[in-house]
Amino acid sequence: MRPFPVFFLVATVLLLMLIVPFVSAQEYIVQSGYDSPVTPDAESRVPVPVPFYALPLWVILAQLVLVPYELLLTIKFWAYLGIRRISSANVLDQEVRAQIYDHIKKNPGIHLRGLAGEMEMKMGTLRYHLNILRITHKIAVSEDVASVRFYENSGTYSLEEQHILKYLRNETTRKILSVLIDRPMVTRQEIADAVGVSGPSVSWHMKRLEDDNIITTRREGRVTAYEIPVPVARYISRQIQTPVRANG
Repeated sequence: MRPFPVFFLVATVLLLMLIVPFVSAQEYIVQSGYDSPVTPDAESRVPVPVPFYALPLWVILAQLVLVPYELLLTIKFWAYLGIRRISSANVLDQEVRAQIYDHIKKNPGIHLRGLAGEMEMKMGTLRYHLNILRITHKIAVSEDVASVRFYENSGTYSLEEQHILKYLRNETTRKILSVLIDRPMVTRQEIADAVGVSGPSVSWHMKRLEDDNIITTRREGRVTAYEIPVPVARYISRQIQTPVRANG
């Protein structure tokens, strides 16, 4: 004979621990089964409340058995109305949510306002679906001082790759990175001339790129030159060959 599994024993005890307080917290009224006194001279009995544990044993057992069944019926009722728990398995069954996920998948690093504009969706609706996608681990969210950006969350992008994709979505930064790919060890003025922006603007972009380890700097006298580490340069080259739509 197989021993009774410990798991079922523990589960039964836990279930009773949950049910008994729930049932015993209720107040029960006990009264006579007759509408009038048994004999003309007998006094009517006034119904009085009694604690759960003072009830007959068969009543206690009946309550303990019926409560799980009642809970099950409640769950089935809500399921019948179409209300169900959202999980990673069914989160994309909702059409609008699936469209948002697909757009993020095709546009990694897109920011909130860009996503709202491209999908022509109200911000409140978009935030609601994005939050569900994040909770169910369908998307990854990258936040900085300037913006919140979204990526497919299936191990597709490392943190470094997320940073790179974020910068490639900005037109000016993308041009700067393209210059650095073609001409390593270029100076600030050379970048400004090639991209068509001011020197201070180049410095602002380069500071952000350096903080995220996308570029390195080398000082030669009074001149600072910039370059991209080889592994990063290879990844950027692949992304530039497969254009990423720029939206800031």
